[in-house]
Amino acid sequence: MKVLLINPPQTFYPGSEQPAGNLPIGLMYIAAVLQRAGVTVEILDAFMAATFQKNGETITVGMPFEQIKQEIQNRKPNIVGISGPFTCQIENSIKVSKLTKEVNPDILTVMGGPHVTLVPKEFLEEAKDVDVAVIGEGEYAMLEVAQAFEDKKQLSEIQGIVYRKKEKVIVNPSRALIENLDELPYPAYDLVDMEHYLNPKKIGYRSFQDRAISMITSRGCPFNCCFCAVHLHMGQKFRAHSAQYVLDHIQYVVDKFKVKNIFFEDDNLTLDVKRFEAICDGIIERNIKIGWETPNGVRADCLNMELLKKMKQSGANSIFVGVESGDQQILDNVICKSLDLKHVVEFAKDAKQIGLKTGAFYIIGFPGETKENMHRTVDFALGLKRDFDVGMHLFMATPSYGTRLYEECKAKGYLQQNLTWNAFAEARQPKGMPLIKTNEFTPAEVKEIAAKALAEYKKLSLMGHVKHPKNALKTAFDQPQLILKYIKNLL
Repeated sequence: MKVLLINPPQTFYPGSEQPAGNLPIGLMYIAAVLQRAGVTVEILDAFMAATFQKNGETITVGMPFEQIKQEIQNRKPNIVGISGPFTCQIENSIKVSKLTKEVNPDILTVMGGPHVTLVPKEFLEEAKDVDVAVIGEGEYAMLEVAQAFEDKKQLSEIQGIVYRKKEKVIVNPSRALIENLDELPYPAYDLVDMEHYLNPKKIGYRSFQDRAISMITSRGCPFNCCFCAVHLHMGQKFRAHSAQYVLDHIQYVVDKFKVKNIFFEDDNLTLDVKRFEAICDGIIERNIKIGWETPNGVRADCLNMELLKKMKQSGANSIFVGVESGDQQILDNVICKSLDLKHVVEFAKDAKQIGLKTGAFYIIGFPGETKENMHRTVDFALGLKRDFDVGMHLFMATPSYGTRLYEECKAKGYLQQNLTWNAFAEARQPKGMPLIKTNEFTPAEVKEIAAKALAEYKKLSLMGHVKHPKNALKTAFDQPQLILKYIKNLL
């Protein structure tokens, strides 16, 4: 029996950021667990094929679908597992399931990921070519599905899946979260061409860092921000690899693949401060020469001067924090972030003092906000840029399925259109149009506030380059792609 795991192409809409290609970590963890159990498994990363197919205003990045079909035919799998990422990209995953059934209707098609997890029954009722949907973590659910298929057993005993039985969709009981993440093997690096991912010419912003890969060291989020779906598919309980496991993993990729930079994609990398401090200490003590960043953001209230110094010493190139709103009342009562903005200011001040590059994420356009609240967020963000050179990354609120934001918008009629894949994709882009309209604001007004904020931020950035020409020149030499992107944005 053979299992083929596929990472589908992705489609990008007007205003999209540049495609960001990296290791299909989720599929690689599943593959590693299958391998350990003796299952023959292969990975087809159709996204990183990096051909660009223009279709009207959209661009699909990745292997052409006819070629994917041919790959399935040539590899002759019994099971095809398909990565189903966020809602805005789920259409391509469904296309891959259709191609699979065209090759051989007897191939079992399995799909997982955030979108599938949030609406599993509805998804399976719509996606007729998908046989099984995995809810939440996929490693052991996929293994049990493969074993049941090989032994011709029923799927009814497998927890954490939804499956099709004739014309009915059956929802099985949920699966317990993996408590001890250290029991998982490293991702199946042997099943992908690592040099392809480490090549500085690969697609995406991560190519600005030499020989860079992503790594996830923890799962779950104990917080309950209204817009976030992370805790819905990875649980609210924070679970993490031990510091020893993480250090050994870093050592492994550095020694075997000459990795020079790591993007920690955790949702709460620093939540367990002692664990993270031990990771920093271990990198320093082992003298591992590595650069690292936190592109998903960390909590400012988990950081202090001592830890920031260790982070920089252990290789941190930049630290991003999730702020969301610069209005404390909105943070407390609308977003429910459980964050005091004083901690954000302290973090920014400390980081600047030790010369650590920083950035922050903000979101505007929530129900319950007024335009005045949004302007407070913009003022806070620009103030941090002006005083402490904190990068501003401003987004517009988008109601993902299953979140409290979505439920509120749906109940109160705040959505301006049906939540199609295209609507999701376009609304999530910096140049897209928001989906939410309330008595306090229209989507166009939110977009105008964001556009003016971005224009002011660019002026501040340009002034910073003029004041500090040495830093600007260093960036130009180290990362010329960033300078070209910056000039393009200014124009």
